[in-house]
Formats: sequence, structure tokens, C-alpha cells
Amino acid sequence: MKTILLFLFAMLVSVVAGAAVKVTPLNANYSTQEVTFKVEWQNTSIPYNNRVWVWIDFCPITGTTPAAAFSAATVSNPTKTGGNGTITDATARGFFIEYTNATNAGTTVTAKLSNAPAGQFNWCAYGSDYPPNVTLDNGTYTFKGTTNFIVSNPAQTLTAKTIAKAALTVNPSSTFTDATGCPSIGSLYCPYTGSDLYMDASHLCQQRTGGAKNWEAWIKDTRDNELYRIVFMPDNKWWLAQNVKYAGVGSVISGCTKDECGRAYTWAQVYASYAGGSSGSSGNVQGICPPGWLLPVRATYNTLVADMGSLSTRCAALRAHKSTCSPINDTYGWASNYPVCNGLLDVPYSLWYTNAAGREDGFSIDHGFGKGACNYSEMNNAGDSGQLAVVRCFRQL
Repeated sequence: MKTILLFLFAMLVSVVAGAAVKVTPLNANYSTQEVTFKVEWQNTSIPYNNRVWVWIDFCPITGTTPAAAFSAATVSNPTKTGGNGTITDATARGFFIEYTNATNAGTTVTAKLSNAPAGQFNWCAYGSDYPPNVTLDNGTYTFKGTTNFIVSNPAQTLTAKTIAKAALTVNPSSTFTDATGCPSIGSLYCPYTGSDLYMDASHLCQQRTGGAKNWEAWIKDTRDNELYRIVFMPDNKWWLAQNVKYAGVGSVISGCTKDECGRAYTWAQVYASYAGGSSGSSGNVQGICPPGWLLPVRATYNTLVADMGSLSTRCAALRAHKSTCSPINDTYGWASNYPVCNGLLDVPYSLWYTNAAGREDGFSIDHGFGKGACNYSEMNNAGDSGQLAVVRCFRQL
């Protein structure tokens, strides 16, 4: 989290520029305890989500002698008095300035420091371009931000930036802030307990903000270090939210990258053994999946969609995620960017599953054949050894 600190002493203006966020003090009205300053950033270093977190500290002055240390200001009524942007999520400690795009001509703000003393005081304005966050690696949390970190529910104060996961008690509603009062991104609590969980500032374990608000996280495939986004689905299983992209076999699907589309495989490639994983065409088989993950069988897919409502609701939530394949709501964050879809190339979106030996079977989500229909069906391609399709895997912990 990069910050810039600006000091404004009584009757003295000081301006310092930083690499990301720049805060310029403009005025102080000591009788009303109000300060005015301008916040802007360099366009070469765009803040996270186009938002800057702003907070203020102050230092009382007795006569001509300032106090030994600065204290956190209680910020009230922050008001935009010039420039662009919108003030949002104001708290007693600080507030965000939010922009609709990366262009920033600067925002002038006036705010009252409610707990500052009557008369003159020194004050400091800060701007941060990235919220505090936490990463998890080999059972150790590493907090990034300004200490101390305040954890909620149960309330805890962390004075160090690293702590063993086992030493920290958290639950689904646990959040944290750092000493600046800035809300964190991500969650300390993660319901996915697999050892392949991967979490950093860009790959968070958190509840999705839209749709079903189900949990999502990331895993790392130890075979090739590929990352996969995963989602917790209504069948109480974790599913890959991306198609398998293991490069041991298969080829990249034409029209998009492996992260967008995964790779296409023959049925025989799907249930073979890779890196010591289990193989075969029955249930509980790893096959082409990452270690610890399983290929679905027909019943797995049937269970997945059983509680999703009507046929059209199921298709909109699961089908190929392209603008030409409509309607789509991607309720669970599971829909794919597979490039072949209804109305484009008249080819169904199909995923392999394991079934009886010697038979190539898959599950078709988008089977409209260019007519705008949405059918939930199975495909049977017995004997067609050259058929290619993509793969999703699941895990139940």
C-alpha cells in the first residue's frame, strides 16, 4: 500500500509529491477546525478500483510548542469543493474519493477535524492508492498495510505483519482494517480448506459481490503452477470456474487464451493418469484434473443443476459466457468464455464427464444450434475418438 504524507504546520504550507497519490494542502480554518486540500494521482499509477483512501492526523499546539506526537483525527463532513470524483464510504477515520475512470484532474476537499483543539494545530493529510490486504502461504498470513491491524469478530489487534493461520481465530464475518482505518480487500476467512489454496492481493478468497454471492477462491495446480478460480456451488461442491488448461496433452482452443478457454481434449486424454493421479472412466477419478480434484460423472452434473430452477434459469447461469449467447446472468460465476456458442458457430458448449469404459460422453449446456434456444442435455459420441471438448473438475471438502 503506497502512501504519501504531507505536513501542514500552522501558518506554513508544505507540498510534497509522490509516485502515486499526491495531496496538496490549501487552507486551514482553525476557528471551525476545517482543513482544505487537493487529492490527485499520477495517471501512470492508477489506484485500485479508481479509489483513493484519504485520512488525516493532527498535532495540538500549546503556545508555540507542538505536542510530541500526532493523533488520529476524527473526520466529519468531508465535502468535495472542487474538481471531479465522488466522496464515498466516509467514516470517522477517513473516506474514499472515487472516480468513474482513470482520468483525474484532482479533487479539492474540505473536512472538519472534530477532535482537534480550538486554536492552531498542525495537521497531516494522507492518500493511499491500495487497500490493506492479506496473503496466505504455507499456513502463514502476511498482512500488507500499516500496522496495527484491527480484526473484527472476534476483536483482535495484530502488531506484527505475519502470523500463523492456526494462531488467528476468524469466521465468515471477520474483516480487518489497518492503522489508517482503510477497509481491507479480501477475507481472512476462507471456507476452502484444500492445501492448494492460493491467495495474494490479486487472487482473493471472498464472497462474490453479485449473483448468488457464493464464495470464490483460487488454487494452484502443482503440476504446472497454473492458477484456477474456483466457486462454491449449490451442490455443496467446489468447482473450477475455468476450463482445465493442463498442457501435458491437448491444444489451446482457437479464438481465446488458455486462461479464458482452457484446452480441448479427447475423451481418452481426459481420464488418463497425469503426475500419478488416478485414472479410468468410473467415478472418483482425477484424470486430467489438478491433484485432489475429480472428473464429474453424469450424476455429478445432474446434481449440480437440480436446484437451479427452470431450464432457462439453468442455462443462463451455466452456459458459454459470450455476448452472442443470450440470456446470460452467470449467477454463480461459473459460466465460461468458451468461444463457440449458439448463434456464432452453431456448435454446442460441451464438457466431458466419465462414464462407461469405451464410451465418449459429455454434458452440453449451450445446444441451441443458432436458433436462440437453450437446451440442457447430454451428448453421446460413442466411437468418435476424435471428438474434442473441455473439462471442468470438482472437489468436495
